[in-house]
Amino acid sequence: MAWVYMAIALGAAIFLIFILIDYLREVSGLKPKADYARAAIREAERLIEAEQKLAEDVTKAVADLKKEIPELEKELQKMTKKVGEHHDDEKRRNPTKFKVEE
Repeated sequence: MAWVYMAIALGAAIFLIFILIDYLREVSGLKPKADYARAAIREAERLIEAEQKLAEDVTKAVADLKKEIPELEKELQKMTKKVGEHHDDEKRRNPTKFKVEE
């Protein structure tokens, strides 16, 4: 009768060894996939940080340009006024110019 118990114990031990081997095979197959997933996550995080930095830089540049707009508008008004004065002077001189050429 002892041999029956020994056979059952041996069968259970072999079954457990097969389970352990299968588990180790599955774990070893999943480890490269997990490493690849971690690397992909790190790369995605790096890209996100780069995009956020770029967005901050663009926001700062837009803010700087918005600050320059009023100054440029004032300069544009001055230039428009000078051009208007120049056109007025030219209109006053045109009749004289045509008379001299004729």
